[in-house]
Amino acid sequence: MILDFPTGFHSDARRAGWTVDETVRRADEALKRIKRRDILWVGPVQGGVHIKEVSRSAVEMGKRSFAIYALGSPTELMEAQRFDVLVDMIVAAKKGLPHSRPLHLFGAGHPAMFPFIVALGCDMFDSAAYALYARTGRYLTSDGTQELAQIEEFSCMCRICDSTTPEEMRHLDTSEREQLLSKHNLLACFSELRRIREAIRTGHLWDLLEHRAYANPAFKKFLAKIVQHSPFLEQFTPTVKPRGISHFGEASDYRPEMIRYSVRRSRVPIQRGRAVVLLPGRWRRPYHEDPRNLPIVSKLANRSNVSLCFYTIPFGPVPMELDETFPLAQTESFDSRDPIMYQQRAGQVAAWVKRLLPEQVFLVSEGEYGVTLGKELSGAVPRLKVLRIEAKGSKPDRTVSSIIQRIG
Repeated sequence: MILDFPTGFHSDARRAGWTVDETVRRADEALKRIKRRDILWVGPVQGGVHIKEVSRSAVEMGKRSFAIYALGSPTELMEAQRFDVLVDMIVAAKKGLPHSRPLHLFGAGHPAMFPFIVALGCDMFDSAAYALYARTGRYLTSDGTQELAQIEEFSCMCRICDSTTPEEMRHLDTSEREQLLSKHNLLACFSELRRIREAIRTGHLWDLLEHRAYANPAFKKFLAKIVQHSPFLEQFTPTVKPRGISHFGEASDYRPEMIRYSVRRSRVPIQRGRAVVLLPGRWRRPYHEDPRNLPIVSKLANRSNVSLCFYTIPFGPVPMELDETFPLAQTESFDSRDPIMYQQRAGQVAAWVKRLLPEQVFLVSEGEYGVTLGKELSGAVPRLKVLRIEAKGSKPDRTVSSIIQRIG
């Protein structure tokens, strides 16, 4: 690590700018003096809570050849749970630095927040939190912090917790108790890192974020802020993963894979003036392989005057052209039967239909979602002729015959 000049938490914009300039000056001086090439030298990014200065610092440091870059001054933010500012700092640094070099985050030591900072692109972090927390009798877990004085039973099965009880640990002398608690806290950090690496391998890191967001309202805000940067994160999300994704609700709408799907859908070639057939996207995926959809799809898919689209819970409108692309066919979701959710999805489907400028629309309506979509279509395109066919009680062969008869 070169001798930088930390910005700190309380510096004003002018002071922050000076620390950036001084750190860059020192970096240049250090690079002139560095002789050993067997050491991984770290280039620090300063700017504190002043995001423009963080961006400027990242761009300047990125021009200098360091093996590792590090973001400074986040510790007090994390202690105050100002995760909104922390997210902006990390993203600003990532945008300005070479993506081929690792980013280190100073002072990140609580396992509960590890998944969030990893998702933002932090490759390394350090902290003495495991020991500092132990000194004051605090017990780290993946969901937050507990006071040793209030714990009746350890849920952790690390070698420390498995060999003693909270009551026994409380009766140890101060130094021994602190040592054991430090070991547990450190093992809790290692355990969380293993969990994160496995989530990355299986493509389920975002699922871990959503799960963790419900451990503490502050983490819910953490995820809400990360969601605002999903278009940036999407650039670095694998196009295909070993497994599909899970859609749990509103927070899942903005995961990078969903953002990518929205972009792909907007690029589907538009064939205007056709008849549009809207089919319910049920549990079977790809949606066109649903036994109730297959007879309709097989007879209409190759017709030049017909566009097929599925209305779904996780994705809203799914054009036939995208039905077999990742992650649509691999997504697990559930129908919460929330009227607001139906309204939102129906609005998306209606907007898609409006783009197509169809001559007529055939809606195979199913459940409350279908009813809501019918109303939304009538409102979005008042002059559009929408023929609603009730899915329940209708045989697919009879439905497709009726559609073919009307479109000619």
